[in-house]
Amino acid sequence: MKMNKNMLAVGTALLIMLPMFLVAFPKTNAKTNVSAYLPVSIDHNFRGVWYKFETPNITLLFPAKGTKPMFIWWYTEDNSTVYVIKFKGLIEYLIFDIDKPYYRSRFCADNVTINATLWKNHIEPKLRLRWGYMALKYREARNRFLGWLFGLHSPFLPFSACKWNLTGPEWIKEENTSYLAFSFILSEIPERPRLQFAKGNIEIRCRFYNTTTTEVPDPDNYPNYNYTVAAGQLKFDLIVRNWEWNIDKLRPFLELLEKEYDVEVPDVKTGLALWVNMASITIQDLTYAENEVKNQAENQVEAESQMQGTMIGDKYYPVNKNEIGQDEKPIEATLRLRERFRKRIRLHFAHRQRDVPVGFLEFVPWARLLNETGETVKIVNVTASYIAAGHHLRLFICYPYFGDYTLEHDPTIGLASAPPLPTLLTPEVIGIMLLTTVIVTIAILAYKKRKETINIISP
Repeated sequence: MKMNKNMLAVGTALLIMLPMFLVAFPKTNAKTNVSAYLPVSIDHNFRGVWYKFETPNITLLFPAKGTKPMFIWWYTEDNSTVYVIKFKGLIEYLIFDIDKPYYRSRFCADNVTINATLWKNHIEPKLRLRWGYMALKYREARNRFLGWLFGLHSPFLPFSACKWNLTGPEWIKEENTSYLAFSFILSEIPERPRLQFAKGNIEIRCRFYNTTTTEVPDPDNYPNYNYTVAAGQLKFDLIVRNWEWNIDKLRPFLELLEKEYDVEVPDVKTGLALWVNMASITIQDLTYAENEVKNQAENQVEAESQMQGTMIGDKYYPVNKNEIGQDEKPIEATLRLRERFRKRIRLHFAHRQRDVPVGFLEFVPWARLLNETGETVKIVNVTASYIAAGHHLRLFICYPYFGDYTLEHDPTIGLASAPPLPTLLTPEVIGIMLLTTVIVTIAILAYKKRKETINIISP
């Protein structure tokens, strides 16, 4: 058999392209599809710290005494990578740009930020133009505004500074589904008198399913509002009742500006963000998480995190750098979704192995607002922003102003097949590429040496 120059070129090109095809179509041998029913073993005092749910697919931990809402899980057959989700708290924030209806840390709704934005950019220039800088009306309005600012609460409710009651877990078995139900309920907020309104009004209601289930919370009024939770996944209902908005505390003054000072103030929008940290550690580093739970320590898990990146949709985002101080980035899909009832936003932990399930957090880009009787009165859009914080990710799930209604939203965590990571090269792919390079080099050198048609196999 003979090989001419054209055949050599084609063969070389195919060899070079082979690793690209392998990256594009990764193999997956893991048991990522679980059965309709998962057996669950429960340890009520794992390592003296945790509740542990263990199935053939997933192992889940959370604080046995409900110290803080932290959740840890891994693939039962491979605990080399352990995934961590920490609910850090709630943050009230201001929205000045209608094209950016998501959380940005520089617009937290505290008195300093409100003074530097609402007063400086929107109120003070109009007062000065209307009355003059030294006028009695101007000085009177300024002093009144400062008085209102001193009555605001901190925009950040840190969950780690709160005490929580853990109810359950208990088995709930219905006709076609069964799950372990438990809740973290905020019970005390020490040393924060202006945040006492949140006491008993923040709940993280959890359901760990051992059957795949489709839930329809309000089938009569919103039949399209439904979601399917697979066996082995943990679904949360974040519930926020009776939130006291700083912007509402300022509204009487803003109305006063229009009536007494003839100054029109633009409608300032506000929102509430759930801050969630995503990290990954080794099983040997579980002691750092235990120290946080037992001693109310902070950020020890984040300090040990080995997380390299996350897949947000089909885009890879590295988290090894610390970008705190920059503007948070929006999850663009939440800004332009049309069929919101049929879409979920999923963030995968990036994983170099392609044959094991990897951790994920997902949420639907809409939430329910409930009245006092628990009826759905409105469905609102949910946005999100995120930022790398040095080997872990800060995620902010953002809810628009909901007044006196109760907010209910439903993130989920679990395991799923690893998505392709085009920016990461596995050892197998690197080995194939090196072998390809050697083969191509030998072929080219042989061709140059012979300077004629190459006889690979003599007739």
